[in-house]
Amino acid sequence: MEAILEIPVISAAETLLPGAEEQRVEGSYDDFTALLKQCDYPIEYENGNIIIMSIASDEHEKIVANLLGALFIAMRGHRHLGRYGSNRHIYIPALSKAYSPDASVVKGNPDVFTYAVGKDAYTNPWLVAEVISPSSRSRDFGEKLHGYKAIPELQYILYIEQERPFATLFERIEGTLRWRSADYDALNQSFFISEFSVAMSDLYENLKF
Repeated sequence: MEAILEIPVISAAETLLPGAEEQRVEGSYDDFTALLKQCDYPIEYENGNIIIMSIASDEHEKIVANLLGALFIAMRGHRHLGRYGSNRHIYIPALSKAYSPDASVVKGNPDVFTYAVGKDAYTNPWLVAEVISPSSRSRDFGEKLHGYKAIPELQYILYIEQERPFATLFERIEGTLRWRSADYDALNQSFFISEFSVAMSDLYENLKF
């Protein structure tokens, strides 16, 4: 538990500034779950590192709110699709990785992994979405994308840029372990997540570039 002693249990207001590089501290998975029970700021776990996330920018939070609203409108009435924000962790048992995507959708009943009393994660997302910042780009398109692709139930991965209108949608090729991707770079474009249409203009509503 020595690694935990080196991480101050601080409030969200005192964590890394918006856009700052994430902070990594070496620690075991048990260290991560212990810290998760104490802190009120976002952390993730990967490859022997506890990752303390920076505070989200105003643009980031607007896009997340727009995305959740767009998913609600598109999927309204489809009760088998549960929509969640970043407080719902995703755990990948095969890799012992824990992520907190900006949004996720579970199809059917969620498979629950319990870190501790009151601290749950889901292991079977159907869709995960991340809003990309300059400080998170390398990890999002590197180790994190690799981790997401290892989830058997996952069918869609959506990455949304916060500095310009640009989104990348990864879609699993049916019945395989392979993925295809498509980019969208204009506000007059739309894309489909399964049968659900999402407009770029909705994702970037009320943002200026």
